[in-house]
Amino acid sequence: MGRTEGGRKFRPEKGMASMQDYFTDKGKTDILRSTRTGLWEIILCQGREPVMHADSVMLELLGLDAAPAPEECYQVWYNRIQDEYKGAVQETVSKAIASTRAEVQEVQYKWNHPLWGPISVRCGGMKDQEWEDGIRLRGYHQNITDTIMFQKEYDAVIQTLSGRYRGILLCDLRDGSYKIIKAAEDLKDNLTKYTDFREFLRGYSRSCIRPEFRNRIERFAEYEYIQEQFLSGEKQIEELYRIRSGSWQRVMAIPFAPESDLKARAILAFDIQDGEVEKRMDEVTARVAVSTIYTLVLSLDPTSQEYSCLHYMGDRLKIAPKGMLSELLSQVMPSLPREDKEKLEQICSPDSYRDTESLEGILRIRDRDRKLHYYRYYGVPIHMELGDRILITGRNIDARQEVELRESVLTNLCQCYYSIYLFDLEHDIEEAIWQEEIIRRRQEFPKGSMAVYYEKFVRCHVYEEDQEKMRRVGSPEFLRTNLTPEQPVYDVDFRRVYPDGIRWVRSRFSIAETADGVVTKVIFANMGIDEQKRKELEEEAENKKSLFAAYESATMANEAKSNFLARMSHDIRTPMNAIIGMTALAASHTDQPERVRDCLEKISISSSHLLSLINEILDMSRIEKGKLELLEEPFHLETMLDNIYSIIKPTAMEKNHDITFSRKGVIHESLIGDANRVKQVLLNLITNAVKYTPDNGIIRVTTEEVPMGKAGWACYRFVVEDNGIGMSEEYMKQVFEPFSRAVVPVVQEQQGTGLGMSIAHGIVSTMQGDIHVESREGEGSSFTVTLNFRIQGKEQERAGGMRDCIRDDDMDCASLAGRRILLVEDNALNMEIARAILCEHGLEVDGAENGQEAYERFTSSAPGTYEAVLMDLQMPVMDGCTAARMIRASSHPQARTIPIIALTANAFAEDVAKALTSGMNYHIAKPIDFHQLFHALKQFMTTS
Repeated sequence: MGRTEGGRKFRPEKGMASMQDYFTDKGKTDILRSTRTGLWEIILCQGREPVMHADSVMLELLGLDAAPAPEECYQVWYNRIQDEYKGAVQETVSKAIASTRAEVQEVQYKWNHPLWGPISVRCGGMKDQEWEDGIRLRGYHQNITDTIMFQKEYDAVIQTLSGRYRGILLCDLRDGSYKIIKAAEDLKDNLTKYTDFREFLRGYSRSCIRPEFRNRIERFAEYEYIQEQFLSGEKQIEELYRIRSGSWQRVMAIPFAPESDLKARAILAFDIQDGEVEKRMDEVTARVAVSTIYTLVLSLDPTSQEYSCLHYMGDRLKIAPKGMLSELLSQVMPSLPREDKEKLEQICSPDSYRDTESLEGILRIRDRDRKLHYYRYYGVPIHMELGDRILITGRNIDARQEVELRESVLTNLCQCYYSIYLFDLEHDIEEAIWQEEIIRRRQEFPKGSMAVYYEKFVRCHVYEEDQEKMRRVGSPEFLRTNLTPEQPVYDVDFRRVYPDGIRWVRSRFSIAETADGVVTKVIFANMGIDEQKRKELEEEAENKKSLFAAYESATMANEAKSNFLARMSHDIRTPMNAIIGMTALAASHTDQPERVRDCLEKISISSSHLLSLINEILDMSRIEKGKLELLEEPFHLETMLDNIYSIIKPTAMEKNHDITFSRKGVIHESLIGDANRVKQVLLNLITNAVKYTPDNGIIRVTTEEVPMGKAGWACYRFVVEDNGIGMSEEYMKQVFEPFSRAVVPVVQEQQGTGLGMSIAHGIVSTMQGDIHVESREGEGSSFTVTLNFRIQGKEQERAGGMRDCIRDDDMDCASLAGRRILLVEDNALNMEIARAILCEHGLEVDGAENGQEAYERFTSSAPGTYEAVLMDLQMPVMDGCTAARMIRASSHPQARTIPIIALTANAFAEDVAKALTSGMNYHIAKPIDFHQLFHALKQFMTTS
C-alpha cells in the first residue's frame, strides 16, 4: 500500500523502501549514534513544500522527541542554519542536484540546536538518480562540535607547548602508539629505537635517568595509573627527575582526547627545570605553576566591584568565572566562622591596601559536614595601564595545619606530662617520646622491650605498696580489655620514689592505634600531682570527719525527731482524748446543766492546747524552710506588754510566783513591726520561766530601750529572768535546737513539743535580732532578746491605736443588735456555727457560699443593707481576695467604705498581708476568737 505525504500519495519505490529499512536497522542505528551521525532524505517537487524524512538519530540531532510532519521537519532543519552559512548550504545542494554521477557533496556549517545551542555540523548528500517524482537527496548529518573543539585545543596546546618544551609526544594510552610533535636530539635518539611510547619511557629511564628517580618516570608507562589520575579530575600529572649529568628535568602528562575517547590519549611533554630555564618561563608556564600551588586565584576590580576567577581547583564553593563581588561574598560568607568574615571583607577592600603592600593570613571554611578547612590567603594590589586590580590567592593548608596542631598538642602535653612513652603491644616495644631529665641523662629507658622496661620502671621507681597495682594496669591484657573506643583513657594514681622522697604521680594510658577493633598501640604518660593529691587526701579525711559528724548529728536529730513524734503522739492524743471524752460525757448528761458546762469548759481548754501544738509544728516547719514571713504594722509597746501580762498572770498566780514587768529608758511607745511574733517569743520565754520555776518563785520581765544610731529606728532589749531549776552547760548548747528538752524529771513531767525555744530563736533570727541565755543549774536562767523596730509617724499611730482597741477593748456587744452583715463561708458546718453565734449576739446574718455569690449579693443590694462582710479566703468558684478586690472596684455606694474582715484558716503573715492588700480591713484566724471578732465589728462598723 502507498502512504500519503504532504497531501499526496507516493509510490513505494525501491529506493524509499531501502531507506526505511536502513532507518529501522538497530545495529546500524547504534553505530551511527556512537558517531553522532543521523540519516535523512529530502524530496523537492515543483509547486510543493520541501519535505524531509529523518531517522531516530537525526531526530535527536534536530532536538525533536518524535517525528513531525515531513514539511515541518524540513523547516526545523533549514530555519536553524545560521544565516552566514545558508549560502554555502544552498550552493552544496545545487551542486548535488546538478551532478549526473553518484558522488557525495559535503558542507560544514553552524546549526542552532534548541537544547545545546550552536553546534558544528558536517553534512553530506547525493542525488538519487532513479527518483522520478521531483528530486530526492539522501545523506547524513553529523555533530562534529567535539572534533572541531578537539582540533582547536590540540592546536592551541601544541602551539603553547612547542615554544617551551624540548620534547612533545601525542600518545595513545591503550595501544602505546605515539606521534612525535617535537623532540630534542638526545630524546630523538632514544625515540627512534621504539614504536611504543611505554617502551621508550622504560628505555630512556634506564639509560639516562638516575636510579632513584626511575620509578617516578616509569609510572607514566602504566595506563591504569594515568587513566585513574585523569578520571579523578586531575588536569595534569607531572614528575621532576634528574638525569645522569645532574640536570633537573620534568615530564608532564596532559589528558587530550574527545569525550568519547574517555581520556585515552595524552600529551607527554619534557622540559628542563634548571634555574636559567625557569627564568625564561612565559605566562602559560606561570599559570600552570599557579594552578599547581594555589587552590584559588581571583582578580578583583576595585572600581566596578567585579571579579574574575582566574583559577579554582576545589569543590567546596561553586564560583562562577566572573561576577559581582557582592554575589561572591554572599555565597562564601555562610561557610565562614564569624571570626573570619571580617577578614574576607578586609581582603577585598581597596582601603586595606593604602598603608601596606599586601595582606596575608589564614581563613577557615566549613564544608557540607561543618568540618573546618584551612586556607592561607595572600592579597596584593596590582597597578596596570588598563586599571588597578587586587589579586587574591588562596592555598589549602589542611595538611600543614594538622601537623602544626599535632606539634602544638605534643608541646602542650609535654608541659603537662613529664614523661610520655609509646607502647607497641603487638610487637612488645617501648619507645620514649618525652622523658624527664633524670631518666634522659641516665639513658635508663631506651627503645626496647616493653615487658622488660615497664617491669624495671615499676620495680625501681614505684612505691612498694603501689607496685602490684601498676603491674596490673600496665599489662597488655589489662590495656586491651579496658581501653575501648567508648573508654579510650584509663588513669591511675601511684606514689613515685625519687632520691629525695616520695611524690604522687598520675599515669594515663590512652589508645594510640587499633587494628581490627583490637588495641595495638598505647600512649603511657605521667604527670606530677603531689600537691593536688595531698590536698585531695586531706579533703577526703576532712570529708570523712564531716560525714561522720553529720552522721552523728543526723542520728541525734533522728532520735530527737523520733522522741518528738512519740511525745507528739502522746501530746496530741491527750487533748483529743479530753475533747472526745468530755463530748461523750456532755451528751450523756444533757439533763445536768452544770455537768455539761464543766465538760464544755474542759473541751475549750483542750481545744486551745491542741491548737497551740498545731501552730508550733507549723511555725517550726516554716522556719526550717526559711519561709517565715513577718508583718509590718503599727503597734504600741505598752499595750503589747500589758496583753502578755494579762495572759501569763493567772498561770503565775496558780504557782504563787512573784512576777513583775518593768521598763527602763523607754522613749518610743509607738512602733512598726510584727507584734504577734514578738509576743509569741516573749510568751515562750515567760511561760517556760513559770513552768520551770518551783512554787513561790521570782520572775522578772524587763524592757529597756537602748541607744541606736539609725534615724527613725529604736532598739529594745527584753530580759526574762527567773530563779528556777536552771540548765546544765551541756544542755545550754542545744537549748535552741528543735525537739530538744532537758533530761530532768521536772522538765519531762511538763507537756510540750520541745519546739518553743527553737521557734523563738527562728523568729528572732528572721527579725534580724539576737537571743542568748545565761543559766546555772539549780539557780535559774536569764534570756535576753534584742530587737530593732521602726518608729511610727502620726498616721500610723492612729492605725495602731485602732488595732490595739480591737484586741483589748472590753466593750459589750449590745450596740451590734439588729445590724445586718454578709457572712461568706463555703463550709456548711462553719457557716452554721458562725451564723448561730453571731445571731445570738443580736446580729442579722445573710450567707454566701463563695466569692462570686458574695459579690453579686453585695452589688445588687440597696445601700445600707449590709454594714460589714465576713469573708473566708479559700473558696471554690471565686476566692475571698478576688471577691474583696471586685467589691472595692464596684460602683456600689458602699464599695469603698464597707468593712471586710477576713475569717480564714490561712493564719500566716503572708496570708494576713495578702488579705489586707486585697482591700480587707482586718484578719482573724480560725478557729475564730469571737470575742476579738465582736470588738472588731463594733470598732469598724462604728468607724464606717
